[in-house]
Amino acid sequence: MKPSRFCSVLLLLVAGSVFAADLSLPDLFKRAKEKFAAGDYKSSLADFDQLDTLTNKPGLENDRAKLLPVVTFYRGANLAALGQKNEAKNAFVTYLGFMPTAAIASPPFPKATVDLFEQARKEARGRTTTMSSTYLAFAVPSGWTLPADEHWVETPVRYLLTPAQKKEYATFTTNAERASFVDAFWKQLDPTPATDANEFRNEFERRIAYADSSFGTDKVQGRYTDRAAVFAFLGAPTFASMANVSSDTMSDLRSNDSNSEIRGNMRNTALPTGGGVKNSLDQAYQTGTRESWTYRQDRLPKDVVYQEVRFDFLSKQGYGSGVLQKDPQPMQLLGQAADLARANHRLN
Repeated sequence: MKPSRFCSVLLLLVAGSVFAADLSLPDLFKRAKEKFAAGDYKSSLADFDQLDTLTNKPGLENDRAKLLPVVTFYRGANLAALGQKNEAKNAFVTYLGFMPTAAIASPPFPKATVDLFEQARKEARGRTTTMSSTYLAFAVPSGWTLPADEHWVETPVRYLLTPAQKKEYATFTTNAERASFVDAFWKQLDPTPATDANEFRNEFERRIAYADSSFGTDKVQGRYTDRAAVFAFLGAPTFASMANVSSDTMSDLRSNDSNSEIRGNMRNTALPTGGGVKNSLDQAYQTGTRESWTYRQDRLPKDVVYQEVRFDFLSKQGYGSGVLQKDPQPMQLLGQAADLARANHRLN
């Protein structure tokens, strides 16, 4: 190849890579979907893999949370179209862990892809949820701590503290005093005081570390979120799902602080059909989203009488992120789970 021609080709390659790097996440997502619709499955898969890699970077946790389910779905759809059935089915099973009520149809998806999706649904019923699986494999990051500072009582540990303990903690002015209190607090809850390990404390703090890695936002660490409190005392739900909330519903929530009418104002975003996912990653958050965690009897504490309980977390600009809705049943369950944990020195 002549030098001038080589340079021209090199410039084109560099320009192409720079263009790809400069694509915003919504634009890259849009391009990946367009390639899928055009039947360019290999290239679409590459774009979705790139999207997965890009959103795995620090500071993009919110975008990743919005994108991960749909990226997982399209990974499965692309792999199915490319004939990689086992890999596609595994991706669909993972997707159904995020969106257990999702359904697809032919058209627009090929019948073979729909059939594979339904096979995945049957397998998913016998598997643990994605959250449960990820927590099982979760390792507390090196150097992670839950410090005994003035914010310690703002974490889910507040559900374990008595009013008198909260009042006492508020009187401390140094971290040394707080650390002494925290050590004594956990010592009285140690299920095996004759051993060096405090299994209750270790498991509780592991769950908080998981909350930090999974539920945090740009402004709030995961440990301070409502989802952290539920996860700390109940563990992973049987299944979780996400839906959009209408603007009218959000207005009602602001004025009434109630979600009694919410079920009539939801539209499922789990379905890849019917318009699909919006190109703007922020549009769902601006509209309002509801994340629902459903606990069936096998995931509930043994002493609880409920057959099934659902926790709803609502997010919208101006309202909050992952705000737990204070319905009587889930709030009673959370209180009962905390009381049982305190009494039995172990978590659900």
